[in-house]
Amino acid sequence: MKKKIFIFLMLFILIGDTVYAKHGEYGVHFLDTGQSDCILIKADDKNYIIDTGASYYTNKIIRYLKELKIDNIDGVILTHYHDDHYGGLIKIVDNIKVNNVFLPKHYNEVKDDICKELNQRNINIKYIDKNSAFKYKRMKLKFLLPDKVNRRNENNNSVMICGEIDNINYLFAADCEKEEERFMTKKNKLEKCDVLKVPHHALNTSSTNEFLEKIDPKIAIVTSNGVETPDMRVINRISRRGIMVVRTDIYGNIVISKHNLTTGNGRVNIQF
Repeated sequence: MKKKIFIFLMLFILIGDTVYAKHGEYGVHFLDTGQSDCILIKADDKNYIIDTGASYYTNKIIRYLKELKIDNIDGVILTHYHDDHYGGLIKIVDNIKVNNVFLPKHYNEVKDDICKELNQRNINIKYIDKNSAFKYKRMKLKFLLPDKVNRRNENNNSVMICGEIDNINYLFAADCEKEEERFMTKKNKLEKCDVLKVPHHALNTSSTNEFLEKIDPKIAIVTSNGVETPDMRVINRISRRGIMVVRTDIYGNIVISKHNLTTGNGRVNIQF
């Protein structure tokens, strides 16, 4: 259950590539990688990445991490086996120390290739199951998995991640589509959140009214390229609920934090 308290957020919308974070800060960075996902979570002295974007954005991702003076990633989490979510993985582990890579457990041919590459580099592999969770200081995240593997649609095998980072509730919905949304809603696996990473780049495969009603977010982050995505029917569906929509194709990198970070474009203050 979401805590009934007022949370003061700073939503930093970055047009440029650089933002400097201080040691001990918490924040979630939604990187502008077009129609792909790469999300950095800073939790005090720990760094985690959810997905690694499409391969042609990898140099940008590595540059961003190095500008933040991040030289160690505690864990890279892949939500599913599509190349706009795993494409940058190998080049990232070749350029920045990665302690662990967390992979979905279900079988996929891509998983075999990824494991082979990681094993050659002696990278520790851990598999995500229904009991997987992260707890560290003011971060508490759990993993939500469908009960059955979908052999027809890899998006509906997406690992969703929910929980609290520095008293802010998040749902990272990966690329889940309507089928997985219905399952999570019916099984009461979802709770209300403050911030939603909109599923599947705001395509009309996802973000049903039932799903949005269940999680009731205040902010919806859309990772899109402004061409194939987003679908304006989804943007309108979200906006009609009074949810603030923030798109990477318009604003670039987006950082949500309770602390004041230096950016090139100022900030929007939101009171919950």
